[in-house]
Amino acid sequence: MLMKKILLFIAFLYSCIFAEAQNRSISGKIVDDKGNGVANASVVVKGTTVGTVTNANGSFTLSVPSTARAIVVSYIGMGEKEISLTSSNTYDVSLSANSKNDLQEIVVVGYGTQRRANVTSAQTTVKAQEIENRPFTSVDQMLQGKVAGLQAPLFSGQPGAAQNIRIRGIGSVSAGANPLYVVDGVIINSGDLSRVATTANSLAGINTNDIESVNVLKDAQATSIYGSRGANGVIVITTKKGRAGKTKFRVDAEAGYTSKIDLPEGNRFLNSDEYIMLLEEGVRNSGGTQAQVDAIAAQYGKGNGVNTNWLDLITKQGSQQQYNVSASGGDAKNQFYLSGGYFNQEANVINSDFKRYSLRANFKHIATDKLNFSFTAAGSNSIQHTPNSGGAFANPVGSLPFLRPTQNPYNADGTLNISRTGNNFSSQYNPLYIAQYNRNDLNSTQLEGTLSGEYLILKNLKFTSRFGVDYDNLEEYRFWNQYHGDGVSYGGSGDAFNTRYFNWIATNQLDYYTTVGKEGKFRIDAKLGYESQKSKQYNISTRTEGFPPPNSLYLTINAATVKQASNNIADYDFAGVYSTASISYQDKYILSGSYRRDGSSRFSDENRYGNFWSIGGAWNADKENFLSDVSFLSSLKLRGSYGLTGNAAGIGNYAWRQTYGFGANYNGLPGGTFNVVGNSDLQWESTNQGDIGLDASFLKNRISLVFDWYNRISDQLIFNDPISPTTGFLSVTRNIGKLQNRGYEVTLDATPLKLKDFIWNVSFNVSHNKNKVKKLPGGKDIIDGAFILREGYDYRTFYVREWDGVDPATGNPSWWVDSSHTAATSTYSNAQRQLIGSASPSFFGGFSSTVAYKGFDVEAEFNYNYGNLVRDQWIFYTIDGVDPTSNKTLLNLQRWQKPGDITNVPKYVYGSTNSSSSFSTRFLYKGDFIRLRNITVGYNMSTNLVSRLKLSTVRFYLRGTNLWTKTYDKNLTLDPEAGVNSTGNLDVFFNKIITAGVNIGF
Repeated sequence: MLMKKILLFIAFLYSCIFAEAQNRSISGKIVDDKGNGVANASVVVKGTTVGTVTNANGSFTLSVPSTARAIVVSYIGMGEKEISLTSSNTYDVSLSANSKNDLQEIVVVGYGTQRRANVTSAQTTVKAQEIENRPFTSVDQMLQGKVAGLQAPLFSGQPGAAQNIRIRGIGSVSAGANPLYVVDGVIINSGDLSRVATTANSLAGINTNDIESVNVLKDAQATSIYGSRGANGVIVITTKKGRAGKTKFRVDAEAGYTSKIDLPEGNRFLNSDEYIMLLEEGVRNSGGTQAQVDAIAAQYGKGNGVNTNWLDLITKQGSQQQYNVSASGGDAKNQFYLSGGYFNQEANVINSDFKRYSLRANFKHIATDKLNFSFTAAGSNSIQHTPNSGGAFANPVGSLPFLRPTQNPYNADGTLNISRTGNNFSSQYNPLYIAQYNRNDLNSTQLEGTLSGEYLILKNLKFTSRFGVDYDNLEEYRFWNQYHGDGVSYGGSGDAFNTRYFNWIATNQLDYYTTVGKEGKFRIDAKLGYESQKSKQYNISTRTEGFPPPNSLYLTINAATVKQASNNIADYDFAGVYSTASISYQDKYILSGSYRRDGSSRFSDENRYGNFWSIGGAWNADKENFLSDVSFLSSLKLRGSYGLTGNAAGIGNYAWRQTYGFGANYNGLPGGTFNVVGNSDLQWESTNQGDIGLDASFLKNRISLVFDWYNRISDQLIFNDPISPTTGFLSVTRNIGKLQNRGYEVTLDATPLKLKDFIWNVSFNVSHNKNKVKKLPGGKDIIDGAFILREGYDYRTFYVREWDGVDPATGNPSWWVDSSHTAATSTYSNAQRQLIGSASPSFFGGFSSTVAYKGFDVEAEFNYNYGNLVRDQWIFYTIDGVDPTSNKTLLNLQRWQKPGDITNVPKYVYGSTNSSSSFSTRFLYKGDFIRLRNITVGYNMSTNLVSRLKLSTVRFYLRGTNLWTKTYDKNLTLDPEAGVNSTGNLDVFFNKIITAGVNIGF
């Protein structure tokens, strides 16, 4: 048996060698209609995957099999040409500009690529040059304003922070609402995988300079092939690959600095004189005598000569740098791409930073004209330090309201002050000490790779097999020192967590492509595949207390007591059969459809499988004879689609199971109890989506327009449905709710001016989405903190008492009793909560303008947001006199002081109990803004000078990020870009970044 296998292997090798021996080499040059060489034009042997691209001069060399009869030459923006092969080995080809749009362009779709002419779905491509060398740690942070229908607002300036993205609104309440991420064909575990870090992002492990394109799939026709995980949209990331030709090297270097973004003026904290003045006034307004005024003022630092600006102390000018080196090239049989990268960003707040080292190797080998192999391999190590967020005293940003300007951060000898007596830190923490001696560290190692092979079974039938791995190992450590802060009561506390994810996915797929008729009027493109995936998670957790001095002995081995040590595992499986097909006639009429049957371990045997499908059609009207003479029209496509997708994200791996757990010990003896009631009827959340779109371009593609209208119904949403407490549980997880998202998207690209040495390009997109809750458990309202879920209203509708203002006669706060506005009250509890606006914007999008003159160019990118409200949920510490011993913001100086004063800030009363700082519409603000997200000034060195230096390209640039923001609410106390929930949480301030860089190619 072994000898038979050896002989078969030898025969296989011989056939490959013989096939290679029959190859011949051809060469030539591809030029445009002016005779200029066309770089990166595609030259492919017809009916095969054997091909190459032209070099910078338009020349190519290609090894073709003896059976080859023709080559196909194409380039974006030019027509496709088929050249018959003769006995000659030299072929020069001229391509002409295609004024009727590039229907031959290949775009990335689910599980493969497709000719743009045949695309019937709504999707957007973000290309490499739009995300390279940007001062963001992950690609998802770079998409804001670039893709119509995609909302990706920042919520934290922490480098490596998680990023919430919504595509065409929110499609789930309790389950996951972020899109699915696919990297080189591998569905990855994305989002915040950490368990201790304040915020982390698995996508931050991918070097964005290695990305070739990002395709955002939006409608059902684009996403249904991903079946049970396509309901929230799909983001397909394709990394760079090598191309045949001379090896190309590229070096990118960038360095600069970060600082905090400009804060609203009303959010400035008071200095010592202002604070003491307000404190004394508050004591008097509370009925205090002058002696009491003097005593309290002295107690909190009056006259001590200290005037500390805590904002200046907890913020800093950080550094920003990244360096990338890559090499790519190959020949007709072997192509490669290699890269190495280093990224380091220090944020504007102390102890907030991110560092990444990355490597990537992508390789493809064409064994014969029928067989090729490829692999991708990438590894990264990320090191991240994250301060706390929210109202934690250990949060440097959150500490600002509690720290008085009369407190000195240092002792007389220059050491850090942690005294708990007098006007010191009896109830607050010195953030400088916390930053120096506490630790909140994350060390993440990521490995991603694929191994795939393609075999051409028949002329038009290809088999592809791919195996991919996504591995994440997170080592986290949190240490609270024993002398100051949260760790004092424990004698120091240390928590060590190790989290490991191992995710593999195997895909086997058949691709069939053919034309029918002598002229190939009918094109058929079909796929059939099977995919299986398994992800395993392994956790180890320890907690220790009682640490010896000094603080440098922070590892758990030094602790006196082990308080907790545990480990657990979790996993999930998916398996699916999928198919898709597209039929076109003369590139005019296209009909496409897809079907997937998915199974998941997250559901019971009775509901383990789901069926997902879509159908779409398109009409390339510009191909019709009656439009052939319309000179200003370059292209016109009408398309529509409808389909069903699913969502199984974020519901837990075992939510359907009735589970019994241990650890409920009794009287020192081990015990167990039921811990999950389970529901075997639990099933997928499902989304039905319809889309109608129009793609058009005019004036030889100088102007292009994309319009989409969609209606998206998310059904069978998962909620915790209340049940009788006599069961031992308060609720059971069930499929109950329904949401609707309906809206439109418009993208407009234009070249208003194009001269010999001057070009001006602009791009604009706008999105409008209307969200509505259609069904809730029992039709009853659900109060979700500051929000309410009510049928017929937006999912993020604020539910809040309505502020009436300040009584000019008394200075007391006033709220409207109800929505009729016929009566007001000074008693907070007497005012009814009302439905007031939404955190969801009415419109959002982006605008960019690029001007280039000879070697110089200037690019400006803006993103904007309109029609939502934002909430400052921590302002009650900084306003009015409820917590008078803490510092206050400048807004308090606008307070009511005497009868007749007209202001929105009540009388300042020491220890006030009038609830004036309780949450009401007083602390909701317009979220409208326009932000200059990026501006870049660049210079490309002239070709002659570059050639003398023996290089191919040299570019210098200066870039600014988040330099300017225009807001539209004068009372705003926080940055209006506050995440998808439009709620500030005292996170690290957004970074204003200035960098200079150079790109060198040779």
